[in-house]
Amino acid sequence: MEEKIPVTNEMSTSQRPAIQVLQKLGYKYISEEQNKVLRSNNLADVIFKDILTKKLNEINNYEYKGETYKFSASTIGQAVKDLNEDLVTGLISTNEKIYDLLTLGKSYQENMVDGSKRSFDIKYIDFEHPENNDFYVTEEFSVLRMNGKDYARPDIVLFVNGIPLAVIECKDSSVPIIQAISQTIRNQKPDYIPQLFKFIQIVMAANKNETKYATCGTPDKFWSSWNEQDIESQNKTLEKVVIGRQITKQDRDIVSLFEKKRFLELIKDFVVFEAGQKKICRYQQYFAVKAMLDRIKKERKGGVVWHTQGSGKSITMVYITKKLMEDNEIKNPQVVVVTDRVDLDAQIHKTFNRIGIEAARATTGNNLVDLIKNEKNRVITTVVNKFETVVKSGVTVDAPNTFCLLYTSPSP
Repeated sequence: MEEKIPVTNEMSTSQRPAIQVLQKLGYKYISEEQNKVLRSNNLADVIFKDILTKKLNEINNYEYKGETYKFSASTIGQAVKDLNEDLVTGLISTNEKIYDLLTLGKSYQENMVDGSKRSFDIKYIDFEHPENNDFYVTEEFSVLRMNGKDYARPDIVLFVNGIPLAVIECKDSSVPIIQAISQTIRNQKPDYIPQLFKFIQIVMAANKNETKYATCGTPDKFWSSWNEQDIESQNKTLEKVVIGRQITKQDRDIVSLFEKKRFLELIKDFVVFEAGQKKICRYQQYFAVKAMLDRIKKERKGGVVWHTQGSGKSITMVYITKKLMEDNEIKNPQVVVVTDRVDLDAQIHKTFNRIGIEAARATTGNNLVDLIKNEKNRVITTVVNKFETVVKSGVTVDAPNTFCLLYTSPSP
């Protein structure tokens, strides 16, 4: 049986205002009735397959012998099918497989006009050109629970190209925000609706005065607040999307997290999987990485980022490394992460490799020299005193796309 919608003020004070802001940001509204029709009234399904099929045709093509071709209907159909990964390996593991498909795409074989076969990549989302994607918002998104009888109904679900990527749980301001967090965590459990959350990248608990955000699988104590740093730009957006009422904290954070370009950037560049846990950046990490990248690209000068203890320095190093390695303007980057203690070096080296970024660890000064000389070593970790050997060896690190990240921390 479907959950009954509680009789509270959350619809008028949180849910509807959130939808209105999202619509002003360019999300197309889909009603509760329409979202059921788009799933052929099969409420165990959570993807809008017709929308996804149409969009995959629009944003994908391949070139062969100077001509541009569209993928066959059978290939597009297989790409839609492949995205709906089964949950047999658990929620986070399945979510990671789907995340890789969303961010990396997948290669499919096509029959060429000359009778040969070639493989080409299909992308589900055009991260490089956000305007090429279609964004949707729906409410009261009923999903059949895994018991096959009851339903759960997240308040708001956001879709990109027919794929559900975010859930917002709304409450009246008189209700503690932890209730929305607990409800969202409950819905991820094996006996509720994990078939929705295997796609989800950002979750938000909201009322008009407070929001918390996280990602799939985040325990309640790690849900975070977002404090926008680019207030001037945000205010200009808010003036356009909030009309006829006072701007709320909920409005600000929806703009911060779900403006279309920012939403896709957070998903692609600021989500990592580490040792069975999925993590999304805190606002401090996001703005620190953006500032570092901007300084690098404009001036190639160094700078200092001040972190407090426990603020996620290791993951910040991962985020900036990912951005450097994936930036089209920075060719063949090499990143050397330098720490001042052996235990920190071991920690950061382990972090990179657990997240899936292969890092070489310098064992001696001479080994560091060899690692730097080999351009195939994209990421290197070392303790600072090994640079004495580098200096004595006469090796100079003057390549414009070699970056040194010095990571220090107070002694324990």
